[in-house]
Order: sequence, then C-alpha cells, then structure tokens
Amino acid sequence: MNTPTSAPTGAADLPEEPALALSDMAHKALMGMLLNGELAPNEVITERQIALQLGISRTPMREAVRRLEGERFLERQRSGALVVRALPLEEFMHILNVRRLLEGETARLAAGRVPADELAQLRQRFEAAQQLPEDVITPEFKATDRDLHSLIGQCAGNPVLQQMIEDLRTRTSMFRFGRLPQRRKTVCAEHLAIIDALAAGDAERARQAMQDHIDQVRLTILARLGGQ
Repeated sequence: MNTPTSAPTGAADLPEEPALALSDMAHKALMGMLLNGELAPNEVITERQIALQLGISRTPMREAVRRLEGERFLERQRSGALVVRALPLEEFMHILNVRRLLEGETARLAAGRVPADELAQLRQRFEAAQQLPEDVITPEFKATDRDLHSLIGQCAGNPVLQQMIEDLRTRTSMFRFGRLPQRRKTVCAEHLAIIDALAAGDAERARQAMQDHIDQVRLTILARLGGQ
C-alpha cells in the first residue's frame, strides 16, 4: 500500500496568510482613523463602507472589527449598531493613575540607559517647540512627545511594561474632552525635566519628573471640570 505523501509543514496554513495580512492591515488602518479623529466617539461604523474605502473585502474587515471590539475601541449598541466607543472621563482618570505608576517606574529603570545623543536631539526638539506661540500645536510637537515616551520604554529593559504603557497611551490619546487650555510650553518644560534626570542617571528624579508630568494632565482636566 502506498503511503500518501505528507504535505509540507505549514502548507495548510498558506491560503490563510493573505487574509491574516489583510486583517492586520485593516486593523492598523482603522486604529489610525480612530487616533486621528476621522472616526469620532459614538460614530456609527459601517463595515462595508470602510472596507470599500480601504480597498479590501468584508472578511478581513470583520476580523479587524472583532479585534477592535475585544480591545474595547468599538462597541455594539443594543440596536446592533457598531460605534466608536467613547472613553468615559472616569475611565480616563483611572488609566492616568495606572500610567503614573507604570511610566514612573519605566523612567526610573531607563535613567542612565538612554543614549546621550538621542536625548540631546529630543532636548533640541522640545526647546524649539517652546519658542512657538502657546496656541500652536504642531504634528512635530506631538511626534516629539511620543518619541520621548517611546524611547524611555525601549531603554527600560522590560518589554512587557513597555507594551502595557503603549496600550494605555493609545487609549488616553483617544480621549475627547473639548478644547482644553493650551499648556504646550509647560509640557515642554516637564519633558525637559524628564530628559535632564535621564541624562544625569538620577533614577528617583526621573521617576518623580515623569509622575509630575502625568499629574499635570490630570490636574488640567480637573481644573476644566471645576471651571477654573
């Protein structure tokens, strides 16, 4: 009796790879639309329309949507409609409290481990941003903020902690609370204090500077709620 020839290892998975790749692409594209405000909180999501917009089929779009529902970026209403989940203020504050703990510890771990040339470049970028008018928020400023926090996470030496912080920062970046008082120059000063502590290798000062920075975000929101 002839023994059937076995298929090469993984061959059965090959037809699924394009679908998986398209699902990942759809997930990334949808996250981009959520983060840049193209899809606003409570906005109804039409899978077919977005699939056409992205030029992909409904199947990978459904997979991406299921992932985003599981990640609590999208949610189903009782009517069955799929909407962008609005981040409640209370949840936003809870996330900030967790970020304060995690990012403070990350800064402590990264102190003295961040390449001096990269810190110097970030320092120049923040100093340049300080010279702009207070009401000017540029994409470059947002990128500089993101780059510093990302660099600290990379240099802390704990990839699990890094991923947790990235996830939480993604969630807080989607919070919408109307127009808040501009504090770009103050934010720059806060980041420069973090850079100074990291460059000096002062772990405790780095932790405190990071926690002070996140505390100020919370206080700005509370002041707005209090009408101050």
